[in-house]
Amino acid sequence: EIRAPRSAYDYDQSRIDVNGPVAFAGPDGYRMNTGNVEIDLKNRTAVGTGGVSGEVPTGTFRAERMIADLENRTVTLDGNARLRMTPGKMRIPQ
Repeated sequence: EIRAPRSAYDYDQSRIDVNGPVAFAGPDGYRMNTGNVEIDLKNRTAVGTGGVSGEVPTGTFRAERMIADLENRTVTLDGNARLRMTPGKMRIPQ
């Protein structure tokens, strides 16, 4: 689930600009909040420059910005990135 109160679509550039907060929520406790996101539909990338913070099953994280590769479903935290792990929450595949 992705929530953003408002955005603008540039048809010529195939881009969506979200000027404000964006909240992502996924299954199993994955959450991320960021802001000022530019989504490039041609390159299938999203960049949030308004700071980023969130939760994963193993702890919390924060950084100055995030870069998402929508094709490969990966998110890179950039700029003063921090991760706080919660003891006992690591899931080891069996």
